Amino acid sequence: MREWLRMLSLNPERETSVSNNSSGNFSGFTQTKSAADNFFNSAYSKIKNTLRKNQGEYDFSHEVYDSMAGCLVCKACVTQCPVHVNVPEFRSKFLNLYHSRYLRPLKDYLVGSTETIGRLFSNIPRPVNVFLNSRLNRNLLKHKVGLRDFPLYSPESVRQRLLQVNAAEFDLDKLNSLSQEELERSVILVQDAFTSFYESQLVLEFYELLRKLNYTVYVAPFHPNGKPLHVKGFLAKFRKVAEKNAKWLSHIARCGIPMVGLDPSVVLTYRDEYLHILGEKELPFKVMLPQEFLSLNSAKHIKYALAETDKLQDYQLLGHCTEKTDAQLSQEQWKEVFNKFGLSLNLIPAGCCGMAGTYGHETEHYAESRGIYDLSWSDKIPQDPFLRQNILTTGFSCRSQVKRFEGFRPLHPLQVLLREIKSAS
Repeated sequence: MREWLRMLSLNPERETSVSNNSSGNFSGFTQTKSAADNFFNSAYSKIKNTLRKNQGEYDFSHEVYDSMAGCLVCKACVTQCPVHVNVPEFRSKFLNLYHSRYLRPLKDYLVGSTETIGRLFSNIPRPVNVFLNSRLNRNLLKHKVGLRDFPLYSPESVRQRLLQVNAAEFDLDKLNSLSQEELERSVILVQDAFTSFYESQLVLEFYELLRKLNYTVYVAPFHPNGKPLHVKGFLAKFRKVAEKNAKWLSHIARCGIPMVGLDPSVVLTYRDEYLHILGEKELPFKVMLPQEFLSLNSAKHIKYALAETDKLQDYQLLGHCTEKTDAQLSQEQWKEVFNKFGLSLNLIPAGCCGMAGTYGHETEHYAESRGIYDLSWSDKIPQDPFLRQNILTTGFSCRSQVKRFEGFRPLHPLQVLLREIKSAS
């Protein structure tokens, strides 16, 4: 990346394209596009440049592109690097600039549209799952599009499941009129595409757990977060989504009810990517991780602690890599929450599972994804089916990776808390 920036600074007129004979000056990586750059944004220009690329025309940017493709977007670099280099952030900026000159692969558009397409498909899961399960379509996606092992949509949407349990209606006018006592025992669940579309049962189990803890739970309507767009460098679209969603969440936050989200990678987008794209130091709202909310209110939960005779075996937590790097207290908070409920939780040291969001779903990265999994996760998974029920993980991608290579789906810590409380009651 440094070499690309150096070469680019000597060749301002080509923006993302640099060669060995460049000369001139450049004002910076994130400079505002000039009027002349509009030409390079045209479809004709991208097609022409891509054809030249396919014919072997050299451009050092292609080497940078291949290097950036190996980024897991786990953000370990941000905390482990002494100068806190944020590779995922400048990776997104690079991809945004690179694809202003070259065509994007189809898989980027499919990944980027995960939230918009998923909102539609999650309401018609049966025909969509039949399509995704078809051997012909799986092979087509795997070999022609470059994506594999698509997760299947939940048989019932979050909305359908909420109707079945007569969940409280999400009405902002009513929420703004709640008394102080009602506010103190209320919580808002902020949906994300991964758990809502592919694990709607988990959303309802979190809902049930909070109800067991005597909270009134309001599930906010789904709004795109934009995380997939950022990962693939659709920065203009990501900005629009972030602006719209930030406005929506700020509006909700005014009612004074805590907001909690399930998937770590999505929740933590509000604390990192949103701040960068919106140019803010702090947002007027906060979406908490489940363990942050539960540990913050742990004094209220002591009465639900299990007796010594009710405890099952120790649980093992394999943490989500982004959660461990962007919220460094998150794993200890899970341990604290389990302790408050009278349960034992061991934190298992492990690196990235290798799925890393969409990385492991890309055909070109399958071998690397498996290799990364084998490095630090494979030997942490017991072969005994009885012991496997004690393996927990918080990330949707982590659960999907274990399911892919081990044949079972680990539980989320919230599912265990609910199970334990129900079994003791």
